[in-house]
Amino acid sequence: MKSFYRLYVFLLIICIVILFAVTFRQDINISDNVKPIPPVPEEITSTIKLYFTSNGKLVKENRLVTTKDMIFEKVIVEELIKGPRNQTLIATMPPSVRILSIETIEKICYVNFSKEYIENVKWDELEDDIIIWSLVNSLTQLDYIQRVQILVEGEKIDFPHLDFSRNQPFSRNDDLVAKSNVTHFSILKDFLDSLKMERYDKAYSMLDKGSTMRIGFQEFREIMSVYIKELRDYEIGLFNTQKFSDRVIISIKYLKNDIDGQVQLYQEWKLIEENGEIKIVLGDKEKIGF
Repeated sequence: MKSFYRLYVFLLIICIVILFAVTFRQDINISDNVKPIPPVPEEITSTIKLYFTSNGKLVKENRLVTTKDMIFEKVIVEELIKGPRNQTLIATMPPSVRILSIETIEKICYVNFSKEYIENVKWDELEDDIIIWSLVNSLTQLDYIQRVQILVEGEKIDFPHLDFSRNQPFSRNDDLVAKSNVTHFSILKDFLDSLKMERYDKAYSMLDKGSTMRIGFQEFREIMSVYIKELRDYEIGLFNTQKFSDRVIISIKYLKNDIDGQVQLYQEWKLIEENGEIKIVLGDKEKIGF
């Protein structure tokens, strides 16, 4: 009887081991056949500079874009093709043009367009150099791009009206960019007006890099929506500009007429120059407001 009992236990253990081995092997086979799920790229929000045209000059338009595409040169060209949002500006490329390929090698960006690029009626309406450097100046804002080679259907092209060399990539040309008569105060005023009109995307694009690294767009929107409510019914009474070697400080006195008389509020704003542009430095969120 005992021998039978030992045999029964032994066979039971063998069955359990076999069952476990088969199940484990199936798990391995299933795991081997399952393809790994690639991570979903995070969306990136950034401000890019696009060059369109007006009155024979290139005019810059800042645009806030949110994308998962890590090829930023492609994002810039796609936004150029969409055309300007400012209705006073003129597009330099037809909306029908397609990007066949785009890559940057040794600081040269090779942009390969479909045939619609050279068949663009803009070549008859605009100056050739405006169309070319609208693209070139927009792309060379990226630190890793110094020159741009334009291709159509994979081939270098002859431009319709001017004798540009088709063998050499184009470098940046700031001589074609319109010089605007802006002041530090006019930029700050534009920033505040954008907040009042709830154009938070435009206002955010006017901040310096340090501010945007500290405060994301959504947090900026929440903070400034509260801040601008505090300015309701106030007007700028006086302002004073102090210039230093590395910054400009603008002191503003806000005025509002109340039943108890005139109410005054004071605030200072700091502006700096960054990559040739005047940018607004946003203070710590605890210091924003009055």
